[in-house]
Amino acid sequence: MLAYLRHNWSRIVVDAAMLAAWLLVTTLVFQWFALPWWLLYVVVFVGVVVYTRVTPSWRRPYKRQEP
Repeated sequence: MLAYLRHNWSRIVVDAAMLAAWLLVTTLVFQWFALPWWLLYVVVFVGVVVYTRVTPSWRRPYKRQEP
């Protein structure tokens, strides 16, 4: 687990920062325009799903040897 975290630490930090920025921006926009909160949850969920689909997955620092 530590090797995995060491290998992907920069990617994890970037993903967390992008998620935090997305949450902040969408929340501020929804508060500014007084939009319904249920729609905020839909927009946040769709944004997270789209982000996970367009970014590559995290990598293992090693490959398991298949017998």
